[in-house]
Amino acid sequence: MASHEHWAQAFVVPTSCVGAMVGCLLLLIIPLPFAYVLGQTAGCVLSASTLTGYNQEGAITLGLIVPINTISSPKVLLFKERPVPHLCDLYRRDQYKSIIALLFATEEVNKNPHLLPNITLGFQMLDSCFSEDSSLRATLQAVSYAASFPSLSNKVEFPSFLRTIVSTEGQPYALVELCKTFGWYWIGVLISSTDYAIQGGVVFKREAAKNGICIAYYETIALESISQSIPSIIKNVQSITATVIVLFCSPAEVSAILTEALQQNVTGKIWIGVEAWFTSPVFLKTEYWNLLNGTIGISRSRRILPYFTKFLQDFYPSRYPRMLNIYQFWERTFNCKWTALNSTSSSSQTNSKTCTGSERVITDDITEYNDPISQFVYMAHNALYALAHALHDLMSCTPGEGPFSGGSCAHKQDFQQWQLLYYLKKVRFVNTAGELVEFDGNGDSYGNFDILNWRLVGNLTGRYVKVGTFNNYINSEQRLSINTSIIQWADGQNKVSTRHNVPSSVCAESCPPGYRKALLIGQPLCCFDCVFCADGMISSQINSVDCLTCPPDKWPNSQRNQCIPKVIEYLSYQEPLGLLLAFFSMIFSLFTVAILCVFFRFRDTVIVKANNRCLGYLLLLSLTFCFLSSMTFISFPTNVTCLIRQSIFGVTFSLCVSCILAKTIIVVMAFKATKPDSRLRQWVSSKTTVFVVSLSTTVQAVLIAVWLSVAPPFLEHNIHSIVGKVVLECNEGSVLMFYSVLGYLGFLALLSFIVAFLARSLPDNFNEAKHITFSMLIFLSAWVSFIPAYLSTKGKYVVAVEIFAIIMSGSGLLCCIFCPKCFIILFRPSMNTKEFLVSSR
Repeated sequence: MASHEHWAQAFVVPTSCVGAMVGCLLLLIIPLPFAYVLGQTAGCVLSASTLTGYNQEGAITLGLIVPINTISSPKVLLFKERPVPHLCDLYRRDQYKSIIALLFATEEVNKNPHLLPNITLGFQMLDSCFSEDSSLRATLQAVSYAASFPSLSNKVEFPSFLRTIVSTEGQPYALVELCKTFGWYWIGVLISSTDYAIQGGVVFKREAAKNGICIAYYETIALESISQSIPSIIKNVQSITATVIVLFCSPAEVSAILTEALQQNVTGKIWIGVEAWFTSPVFLKTEYWNLLNGTIGISRSRRILPYFTKFLQDFYPSRYPRMLNIYQFWERTFNCKWTALNSTSSSSQTNSKTCTGSERVITDDITEYNDPISQFVYMAHNALYALAHALHDLMSCTPGEGPFSGGSCAHKQDFQQWQLLYYLKKVRFVNTAGELVEFDGNGDSYGNFDILNWRLVGNLTGRYVKVGTFNNYINSEQRLSINTSIIQWADGQNKVSTRHNVPSSVCAESCPPGYRKALLIGQPLCCFDCVFCADGMISSQINSVDCLTCPPDKWPNSQRNQCIPKVIEYLSYQEPLGLLLAFFSMIFSLFTVAILCVFFRFRDTVIVKANNRCLGYLLLLSLTFCFLSSMTFISFPTNVTCLIRQSIFGVTFSLCVSCILAKTIIVVMAFKATKPDSRLRQWVSSKTTVFVVSLSTTVQAVLIAVWLSVAPPFLEHNIHSIVGKVVLECNEGSVLMFYSVLGYLGFLALLSFIVAFLARSLPDNFNEAKHITFSMLIFLSAWVSFIPAYLSTKGKYVVAVEIFAIIMSGSGLLCCIFCPKCFIILFRPSMNTKEFLVSSR
């Protein structure tokens, strides 16, 4: 799977792993079998000396494999004969700054008196030709500055491989965090068919699924049929609603994708780039600029190398005449031609400008992301310095204090490969840019990814802007740090830090608080409907999966996004119903007291004395308390009011009905006792009245006492009877005892009604049996109708029904029994005389 593009990064591996997959050859290696000379000792024979190269003498010779040319016509291996060497004839100028960086680093080390003092580093630089088989010759340990494939971290397969470039393993995680930050949960993914893209895509899919991100489409671009597959893929991209597209592709594939997107007029898409292509020459093509404006991508963090700019400005062919491809580099860089060396130029330039060799290399963009190779300049510099520090530590070892068996050190003139590898893995130094360089347990270098935003500046210039950082070596939600306020999207408008301004890429709009997601059958998890939460339930977050039930004492607000305390309901004086009932209770109480005063004022008149004066007073007092007892049902209930309200009501009404019963019995007995030899005459006395009233009232008092001792009423916060309200009410404790009290009242009233009905025809002007009969009829009607009304109402209206029954029944007794007498006393005094009574007989 050879790849001849700069992006397809692969590796030189140990001889035991030659079968492993390899790709880009931007490598700095230590070919130890052929590579060191100390003093007068002869060096090893270089087994790879047949490769194109450039030598620089030194006490220690490093092997440098660098990609300068590439194969214009790669041959397919059929394994039927010995492979014919590839023709390495296509020059790649974009890699040359890395080569210069290696030369620069070597000279810096040799000038540093504190690093390898008295030892000069040399090198043999070989052209890998972007070919695996060209770079696999005579190589064992390797320090790469450009091989970022994650599999190289496997120390079982690659035990002696180290690299100063950051592994691409963290890229999928960075992309997922990026999508989460901007709320992109419905995205498309396009990948190439290389191992780099396939493995990255697999990790991205897995992490996206973990974080609730849905993949709208996942297309693999076959390299061998790219021209046939791209049109249908772009048509699919255009038709699906996903706005964000992640590209795990090479620059060549991205170019093909963008070209087809332009032809199909694809607009409104946000392209997310991986490191492989995002800082590539793709962005130099102006026809893509409108399409790529606002693109977000990932690149490895890079630093400025002190003095490298000056080194480049002083870099001339006359100083390094044998440098690999230096003349081709000069011709491509300065658009000129060497007249004396026509054979060295592989370009097709037609200009007539002659190269003088005194041109100065332009370095303004060396630290910018616009330079696609600038990161490799920095990594190559670190790689050579890592080797230099490892050699320095090896040479500085003191016998007896060494890291090997018995405290031994490596033989400085004949050290072994594994001994240098030991020191190489332990390297830890601060480079000239001020950054710490070291390797982890997998041979990887520590480093971060930068989040870049590519934007148009005017109509003629585009540039990268760093907008954030992804920490590749911590596992937390703080790995991604991004400044959304400086991001510029495709519309050319600077963003502000509010999320709603970020381009949206969702299958369904987010469900606001108060709604829950309802998944659609056969659709991805990101495609859903929003359903309003049911009664008693809320959702306080966006895209809630379920609605939560409010606590018993709370209820959702109208938006169903917050539980609020339920409305406390009870019959109070502050509402019209409570005021109205309290008003009538007071009116009838005062009216009863007024009648009592009238009866007391005219206590010696015939009509008052004829109707058992004392019993009348007692009846009026009990009626007054009956009306006043209704006041205990109004206002905020407490355990005390719950206990006394039914007790006062039961006792006072029993006393009222008992008085009426006694009055009726005495009337009947008085008329029956007028017959000669009647035995009833002895019962017509006040003792009989007292006995009837006392017995009747005592029975009710005993019932109430049993009720209060067995299951007394208590205050209850009823959260179930009325939706959204907490009803403060008195739980009767024992329903049986409550209805027993009412039943006993009904029994007394019915008995009074029967006795009064039997006495209705007695011949006395002051016989009140008819009035009692009618009053008992009203009393019974009121309480019979009370029972179904009491059972069918809820909340404060239960109390209102009982108060109404008290007022209705009490007023019936008052009006039917006492109002006619008051009328005679006040307005017909002539009828309130003994003479009128005798004459009427």
